[in-house]
Amino acid sequence: MCYPFRMRGLPAGLAVLSTLLSAGPAAALGSWNETVSTHFVVKHESPWMPPGFVLSLEKIHSRLRMDLSAFSPWMAKERLTLYLYKERKSYVAGEFKPPEWSNGLAMYESKTVVVYDQKEDRKKLLEVIGHETTHLLFEGYWGEVKKSPPTWLNEGLAMMEEGAYAASPERSDWYQTMAYWDPSAFMPLRGFFETSPTTDMKDSGLNDKAVASWYVQAYSLVFFLHRGHQSPLQFKTFCSKLRDGGPIENALWTAYRYRTLEKLDKAWKSWLADPKHKRKVERVSASANAPGSLATPIEARGFDSFRR
Repeated sequence: MCYPFRMRGLPAGLAVLSTLLSAGPAAALGSWNETVSTHFVVKHESPWMPPGFVLSLEKIHSRLRMDLSAFSPWMAKERLTLYLYKERKSYVAGEFKPPEWSNGLAMYESKTVVVYDQKEDRKKLLEVIGHETTHLLFEGYWGEVKKSPPTWLNEGLAMMEEGAYAASPERSDWYQTMAYWDPSAFMPLRGFFETSPTTDMKDSGLNDKAVASWYVQAYSLVFFLHRGHQSPLQFKTFCSKLRDGGPIENALWTAYRYRTLEKLDKAWKSWLADPKHKRKVERVSASANAPGSLATPIEARGFDSFRR
């Protein structure tokens, strides 16, 4: 597996710039307070945002720009809007009418992400923002031609981009889960590519583990296609060919030289079986002085951990 790039550090002056641009709680739109940074307009329900929040947002933007600017070149100059509700209750009852189970919304037409503050787990809050912002940027690319991306590709990419782990993905819950997941639980690729868990599996009687397996498979395949190959341009080419229409085999051949889904399945499963994945996870476990297996952290957390 080759990493063609690493996450760049945030420019030292950016935090100062964000502070200078802050409009503070006096700049309100209705009941919203507003803070403006280099790449975001943040509408926050509480008078003030969490400590260091703007800096964290700009780090997310810098990381996503490295992976997704080919899909959304506008993100270098245009600001995204982020609504931050003070709690889940006001988020669910708010003007955007989100599903009650959701942790966030992305609306690419207005370049807007909507989330609520998770005071007990700010790390999760940032992961949700990374996840939903990825949806916004990627869905916008498909929306240019009035299409929607395949569900597995859209979700897998958003999961891959949740955390700041480009240089050390083994620190991600998804990577750790993938490393220990039983590949025999994965769906055949053709059926998998045509399945959406929110519509096809919602009332199917399948248990949470079967649904979780779909998400792990989506993460694993996208990670393999995006970061398990020599150039990130291959992933862009693959997505471009899919967006143009035609069989997925054509896109796979043009971008990766896999003639059939069976060829992709064999290459992906071979990569997945490499013991290096478990070794990386074990090193993370050892460095954290956390005895025992990190086998299935997503499964252990339950359905809400992978459903955004």
